[in-house]
Amino acid sequence: MTTLRKIRNDFFKTSIDFETIDLFLRGELNLNNTELLLKFSDEIPDDKEQQLRSDFQPVVSGKPGQYVFGFANFFGRHFKVDSRVLIQEVETAELIDHVKDAVLLPLEKDFSILDVGTGSGNIAITLALELKAEKVLAVDISRKALNLARENAQNLSASNVKFVLSDLLDNVTGQFDLIVSNPPYISQGADSVDKQVLDYEPHQALFAGEDGLTIYRRLIPEMVSHLKKDGYAIFEMDDAQGPAISKLIQASFPKAQPEVFQDMAGLNRFIAWRN
Repeated sequence: MTTLRKIRNDFFKTSIDFETIDLFLRGELNLNNTELLLKFSDEIPDDKEQQLRSDFQPVVSGKPGQYVFGFANFFGRHFKVDSRVLIQEVETAELIDHVKDAVLLPLEKDFSILDVGTGSGNIAITLALELKAEKVLAVDISRKALNLARENAQNLSASNVKFVLSDLLDNVTGQFDLIVSNPPYISQGADSVDKQVLDYEPHQALFAGEDGLTIYRRLIPEMVSHLKKDGYAIFEMDDAQGPAISKLIQASFPKAQPEVFQDMAGLNRFIAWRN
């Protein structure tokens, strides 16, 4: 038998960085960061060592670790992920905190939430659980993504989340107190996209036309009949898109005063407004 530290050091010799290696080990061994650190001196049984080394090979080839071990952590919960959905960025979790600051807790019983482009269901499910919301609708254009999102809702006991196949708001009825979305917002041909993302993650969930604004141009006008008076909306966006999205919002919601929020890295990450 060999120690976990030795295995980790061997992985590092492949040129994969320690952050990715530790992410892989935490996922494979179902440990948090502190638990992993405490186990570096532990001896790993031979069969488990062979499994770790075998499972690490796709990571060496470029496959995201979350797809290898089958889940991604979001706001302290494990969400099943695979090639049907994007792996949510760490910064996306900050959207949940902004929503908590914007709504009055505890929620009224009839408070309603709509998540557009739900993917793995991570935002809708997290909001349902964190806010104890009873009326949450999550929509996506991908039937495969919705099937995975339903699995996550079942695994995480988020029975109040309803999933509907819809191209943006085509199959959505009614009005909502809160509308959230992390839509595709990368411009076609952008050279800043990580090769790993391009090679493995679904392009339909990444790209949105030549300037990355195609989805916003459709979604924002559609929201006029679905966002309640005094309702709140928040989107994730690219760092440079704030001014353009603000104009789209004010064209459809003339009284709105869009507000841009930065993420922990100091990048403009979210844009929000109240109807």
